[in-house]
Amino acid sequence: MAGGLTVFALWREGREAEGVITWLTPTEGERAMGLPDGWTAFGHDGRPVSVRARQKALGNSIALPCAEYIMAGVKEELKGGKPYSDI
Repeated sequence: MAGGLTVFALWREGREAEGVITWLTPTEGERAMGLPDGWTAFGHDGRPVSVRARQKALGNSIALPCAEYIMAGVKEELKGGKPYSDI
């Protein structure tokens, strides 16, 4: 469904045959994205953010290691150095 909430899910280790699925908590999602624990816990106004809003924010973001990798390539290109694709 377009615009719907999709949360990270994975098989519960050791219970795959039973079909047990574990939904990641916001903290687990933050860790998977390379963010510090609690990164999405509060809004810009300092008020707590709901679990649903935190999961949505994580789902609409890019993992920090991926962003760092891409930006390092942009930096190399702007410096006129070795093409990043050759590294």
